[in-house]
Amino acid sequence: MARGLLFVSQALLDTWAEQGRIDLVGNVMSLLVGEGKGRSYALEPAVRFLHVAGGDADPNQLLARVKPLAQLREMGAEAVADSVVLGDVAYEVEQGFLVEAAAVEAAVSAPREAPAAGGPGPGAGRPGGGATAAVPRVAPERPAGRPKDLEERRREAEALARFLLDNLS
Repeated sequence: MARGLLFVSQALLDTWAEQGRIDLVGNVMSLLVGEGKGRSYALEPAVRFLHVAGGDADPNQLLARVKPLAQLREMGAEAVADSVVLGDVAYEVEQGFLVEAAAVEAAVSAPREAPAAGGPGPGAGRPGGGATAAVPRVAPERPAGRPKDLEERRREAEALARFLLDNLS
């Protein structure tokens, strides 16, 4: 089993919630199905650095790295939506969370289940929110209303999570 923390994008967490694999309440992810059913894991807000805005050089050497938001604040960086500004350099980032590798492994391997009719379903809100609400099951290929690039990012994130789990075990 893989150890340590892995980055999970917000899009991937949303997909797992829609599939009934997890529930999100605040910054806690709880497994709803599979061997880890009932286990809960803390999520630490983080970002993955994708590009330097404007194609400039990367004097901070942050590209392709993941940093928790708390660490970015300590560095004097400002995170706004899908961007982080550190000094005079602006970066495009992907929002997500650091979570224990065991949680990612359990969520990836868990079967997809639809929420029980009339019962509480997986969290519709993003981590940091309060109550959860039922989420209708959506076809995993391309959920309705999800932009194509977001769906591609989700598939890439899930493939990356699977790769990391296979190679860090």
